Amino acid sequence: MRKLLFAAGFVAVVGVAPPSRAGEPDAAAPFRIAFEKYALPNGLEVILHQDPSLPLVAVNLWYHVGPSSEPPGRSGFAHLFEHLMFEGSKHAGHEFDHLLESVGATNVNGTTSWDRTNYFETVPRHELELALWLESDRMGYLLDALTGERLEVQRDVVKNERRQRYENAPYGASELAMYEALFPPEHPYHGAVIGSMEDLSRASLDDVRGFFRAFYAPSNATLAVAGDFDRAVVKQWIEKYFATLPSAARPVTPPHATPPLAAVVRKDVEEPVQLARVAMGWLTPPAYSPDDVVLDVVARVLAGGKATRLYQDLVVKKKVASEVSTSLDSNALTSMFDVEAMIAQGVDPKRAEEAIDEVVSSLEKKGPTDAELDRAKRRLKLEVLGDLQRLDGGGCESGRAGTLQRLNHYLGDPGKLPDYIAGIDRVTAADVQRAVRTFLPRSARVIVTTRPQAAQNGAKGGTP
Repeated sequence: MRKLLFAAGFVAVVGVAPPSRAGEPDAAAPFRIAFEKYALPNGLEVILHQDPSLPLVAVNLWYHVGPSSEPPGRSGFAHLFEHLMFEGSKHAGHEFDHLLESVGATNVNGTTSWDRTNYFETVPRHELELALWLESDRMGYLLDALTGERLEVQRDVVKNERRQRYENAPYGASELAMYEALFPPEHPYHGAVIGSMEDLSRASLDDVRGFFRAFYAPSNATLAVAGDFDRAVVKQWIEKYFATLPSAARPVTPPHATPPLAAVVRKDVEEPVQLARVAMGWLTPPAYSPDDVVLDVVARVLAGGKATRLYQDLVVKKKVASEVSTSLDSNALTSMFDVEAMIAQGVDPKRAEEAIDEVVSSLEKKGPTDAELDRAKRRLKLEVLGDLQRLDGGGCESGRAGTLQRLNHYLGDPGKLPDYIAGIDRVTAADVQRAVRTFLPRSARVIVTTRPQAAQNGAKGGTP
């Protein structure tokens, strides 16, 4: 049904809460974001969310391109364009930042993730038209202003960013080692979102222009506008600035299989750091698949507070770590579950690794207690609620604008947040045990141990 509505052009899909039964509170009500979604004839998706509480409007534009879309030899191109999009376009020139700053805009930036690139700004209500015009100008007319000189400037900026983020940053080389071990070289998630130095170095101006033409058309983008605006006026502005941009077929990304891990892969990385660190990584189901939400709960049962299992065992009881954390990076092709422990001074990293294994094994065998499961669910829902307090929480995939975009990108429906919350409520202790047993096996994972480098005088810097 949704496909038919989009094909019709300006037909709208409006997010409306279903009625609750008489006398029953609507538990999902705090998680419902009112929105209207429609598509322009050239394929641009539009999501509108009105909130008149403050005279501000967040503009959040997603291009559905990231490393998962990059052809071989083009790694880092999506992130390179995150920089090039601020280098000037035909009508706005090089004044994008200056124009927005002059009217009091905040939160002006862009980010790149494995499956998408986004650009965002929050402006005073009366300056929304300026923001829409600027975004449309670089969508339609960036190549008119792109020169070899500007490409070289941003290429150098991106290379330097990579050095600062990975080669020269504490634990950066270890993070790269994790991605390189989780995925084979031909997989789009191998390495870093920022791309390889080799691919960035050999990118020609024609290569970059071709990449833009393939992925930065209206048909491969979604515009979210959230805040205090007049709906009819905003639609007129969107029609004026975006509907005239030429249509193009939405690019088809070839399917990429993710080979499962068949054994334990160990990587030891020496870095100029003071403390050793152990990081464990697993491949888990893609974003918003049924078990993805279960693993969200698993991550918060294991870590995320001083009452959680890993903190109590590794930091409080055994004192083998000073910090411990878990994360779940959910993406289109696969997700990545990570456990990290910063090793206490003078402790053998192997002891922390064994302690993590004991905690995870215990959770698989006995499951969480009722109190642990309830705390993890409440923590996860409070995180979502806290995020929804903002129009655009930093522009990535947060705030109401970012949440609507993420749900639309992965599920095709910005109104799916209540379903995600209902999924959290349905998670049982048995689900947690099954997910740990199925997706976090000791026999198939990547373990990266960061060890402090020896100082030049022969002494050890930190833990031996």
